[in-house]
Amino acid sequence: MEPGAPQTHRDEDPIRALRDSESRLQQVLDNSSAAVFAKDRNGRYLFVNREFERLVGLDSERLIGRTDRDIFPPDLAAGFRRNDMRVLLEGRALEFEESGTFAGEQRTYLSSKFPLFDSDNVPYAVCGVATDITRRKQIESALSSSALAVSAERGRELFVGLSRYLAAILDVDVAFIAEMREDDPSTMHVLGFVNDGNPSEHFDYALADTACETVVGHGFRIYPAGLGDRFPLDDDFREMGAESYAGYPLNDTQGRPLGIISIVARRPLEQPEFIESVMKIFAVRAAAELERLRSDQALLASQASYRQIFEASEDAIFVHDHETGRIVDVNPKACSTYGYSYDEMLQVPVDRLGSGEPPYTGAEAAAHLQRARELGSTGFLWHRRNKDGSLHWDEVFLKVASIGGQPRILAFTRDITERKLAEERRSRLEAQLLQAKKMEALGHLTGGIAHDFNNLLASIMGYVVLASERPASTEDERLGGYLEKALQSCTRARDLIRQMLMFSRGQKGDPQPVDVGERIRQSLGMLHPTIAPGISVALEIESDAGIARIDPVQLDQVLMNLCVNACDAMRDNGVLRIGARRHTGRRECGSCRQEMGGDYVELFVQDDGPGIPPDVLDRIFEPFFSTKPTGKGTGMGLATVHGIVHEHGGHLLVESQPGMGTRIGVLLPRCEECAYEQDATLAAIPPPVQMLRGRVLVVDDERSVGEFLCELLSTWGLQADFVDSPQQALGRMCASPDGYHLVITDHSMPVMTGLQLATKLNECVPRIPVLLYTGLADGVETQALPANMVREVLHKPIDHARLAKVLGEVLGPADG
Repeated sequence: MEPGAPQTHRDEDPIRALRDSESRLQQVLDNSSAAVFAKDRNGRYLFVNREFERLVGLDSERLIGRTDRDIFPPDLAAGFRRNDMRVLLEGRALEFEESGTFAGEQRTYLSSKFPLFDSDNVPYAVCGVATDITRRKQIESALSSSALAVSAERGRELFVGLSRYLAAILDVDVAFIAEMREDDPSTMHVLGFVNDGNPSEHFDYALADTACETVVGHGFRIYPAGLGDRFPLDDDFREMGAESYAGYPLNDTQGRPLGIISIVARRPLEQPEFIESVMKIFAVRAAAELERLRSDQALLASQASYRQIFEASEDAIFVHDHETGRIVDVNPKACSTYGYSYDEMLQVPVDRLGSGEPPYTGAEAAAHLQRARELGSTGFLWHRRNKDGSLHWDEVFLKVASIGGQPRILAFTRDITERKLAEERRSRLEAQLLQAKKMEALGHLTGGIAHDFNNLLASIMGYVVLASERPASTEDERLGGYLEKALQSCTRARDLIRQMLMFSRGQKGDPQPVDVGERIRQSLGMLHPTIAPGISVALEIESDAGIARIDPVQLDQVLMNLCVNACDAMRDNGVLRIGARRHTGRRECGSCRQEMGGDYVELFVQDDGPGIPPDVLDRIFEPFFSTKPTGKGTGMGLATVHGIVHEHGGHLLVESQPGMGTRIGVLLPRCEECAYEQDATLAAIPPPVQMLRGRVLVVDDERSVGEFLCELLSTWGLQADFVDSPQQALGRMCASPDGYHLVITDHSMPVMTGLQLATKLNECVPRIPVLLYTGLADGVETQALPANMVREVLHKPIDHARLAKVLGEVLGPADG
């Protein structure tokens, strides 16, 4: 044996096994009677089996990669696409009835469609299995037509009508209904006879030695062919060439034979189950009518038939007195549904059958009965209360009818509680989706505004700082005061930008274990200057409120925003309640509308102000939305709270009624395993006391920001050059690799980001250090670059002390 040969054989076994497995699966799908297919998210076919090829008349090579619009008529293709998108959006299996022309015939398929998920649990394709239900739909259509036929006429004419409909539905030549003569059971009397669509006069025939004899008193019989070989035929049937026969017995309600319903055809009969189903429906109606006609008391017979249907109905049925509306009769289903006995039902007033809350009151029930008297019928939705006090939803239909010769109002009720709950769940999900899309769109908007504003503020704030350091500002006290006020305004603007960035998810905090109750106590000192003298503060902090994982500074911001809003609502007079407690149970979030439950730490702020109007309540977390007078608020407070809380996996509870105040609860997931440590306050980094040395290239598409940085760096002893595009910086650096000691670049620039610039610089100037600054820190991933290249990622507006410290670490002091 050659060296390595056994190893090659072993390597081929898994491949062969995989191919065999794929081949077997393909054979299984190709031999399936159902059409199997798969499409990607864009509707392009990825796979079809042989049955699918047969239905559309195309092989798989001509189907793969094409869409339904390439294969089917536009209306049919659009319907398929709507169903596919619903499966992808809902992420679950669904069934649809899809009809169209396939293989040259009008067919109906029951398509079971389900999503295929990738490794990130995102649906990437739809797979479907379509089963032909054309025959079943035909049966349902025929049965529907049958039901219409059997209810259309009454009396002797009914039997002729039944025979005509039966012949048409089953496509046979002869259909007839005959009864056993009461004075001679061996003789049949024809009540209705239709031959080629034409009715004939009534006549008698002997039952003996006929196909009918095997049916009457027995059961359904069908002789699909060779009728003349089995039974002697009369001249008329021989002349027409009768080939097949089917009959169904007519029995009274006691099971005693009354007669027969039969069909005769010149061709062989097929589909015996279908024929039996249709004839059974006609037989029930014909037998009921025959029994009614035979009865000496037509009214009593009708009443008995009504009672049978009444008692067997799966809907709750009430019979009301036409004038008073009092309940005079109910069926067993009504008793079991409402929880009352029959005798109790007859004593229950209609006003006790509603929830009692408008519009489901006794007065409204009486109004519905009056509308039925005036219009003859009416339908409505009803919220009912059972005997045990439970509440349910019903569909109710009222109809005026004559029963036993008396005018009555029939009430048919069907329990739809599960359907109603499902609709409410769907509505909540739709509201959640709409809210999520709205918040996402607003987040993108605020993020873009914040980024542009950050560039403007960076240069403004920087020049104010530079101006305040000039000797003239220290010599002129009034000028120094002006600069100080300007810097304070810049600081407030910077805080507003940070709030906007938090809302838009552009910046994240530094989550760490925080004792929420303790943090509230520590923050009181910060809160007191913002609280009007007429407002008192009441702390309600439970000892076991718990620890949550959140950025403590952002938690302070949440508390501050909620307290400011509460104080503004009370208008300088009232009690501000601040607290923390443990929260469990299921609720709906007041901002994202998502149902949530679990173990949370709840921080709450409650005021006794005027409350929030209902038409405003759904908008309070929108950015820039405010009910305060112009100049009194930015509209970002609660939007920022929403962003921070949901960023940390939390939710919000809002309880407010006009005139009763407002309570907003912040739910943060409890962190049982977290170890809490007292926050350590970092000392502010002092500005550099030594001059720096070196040559720096500043890159920023905002000229005002870049020029300011050059001015700032020059005051620290550095030689700084500015370019306003990454392409210019790359060209200058590659042309003179040793010309600069450091590159400082903005990250968010058109055409090329700062990180992309650093990557390209690494190719031509691999050792050059780079400092990045940005207004949106998230998404700046520097792992792909050498560790000694991107030294720091700074946030706009740039902290001058932090920048000076980093520059000192990278370049060293001027006398180093």
